[in-house]
Amino acid sequence: MKKLALSLCLLSFSAAHAAETLVMEVPDSFWQSESKAKFEINKELGRAWVTLVTTENRGSGRDRYDRETKQTVPGLSYDAASRTIVFDHEGALHECASVSTRGRSIFRYDKITPTNCTLKVKKAKKKIDDGHHVRTINVTQVHLITK
Repeated sequence: MKKLALSLCLLSFSAAHAAETLVMEVPDSFWQSESKAKFEINKELGRAWVTLVTTENRGSGRDRYDRETKQTVPGLSYDAASRTIVFDHEGALHECASVSTRGRSIFRYDKITPTNCTLKVKKAKKKIDDGHHVRTINVTQVHLITK
């Protein structure tokens, strides 16, 4: 019984410290689409950002197009010393992903593995007021969730 109470307390404590930050909001297109988000980096400049990849199925479904939308996130950066992507949220540093180099020669690439952060893609409706009319549009949102 004590173990159950302790695990429930720890679970509620970890859920209370999880923070969700809206990173980007992109209007949806007319076409049916699937979206996924990922971290990307520039090692030389020490920068990290979030990219939303939207795959649109146009026409009869045979034509597929990928559209990438990149967004810098305040507080998100690449730490070359520890080879991690870190997120500074309200003064606390969160390790979001680890970066490892794979392959050889021209096949070399950086593999980014999320660790303590997740990128969640959500569909939502947003009201737009242009001063004359209020209309509702469909948007795709990306949220950065720190654990």
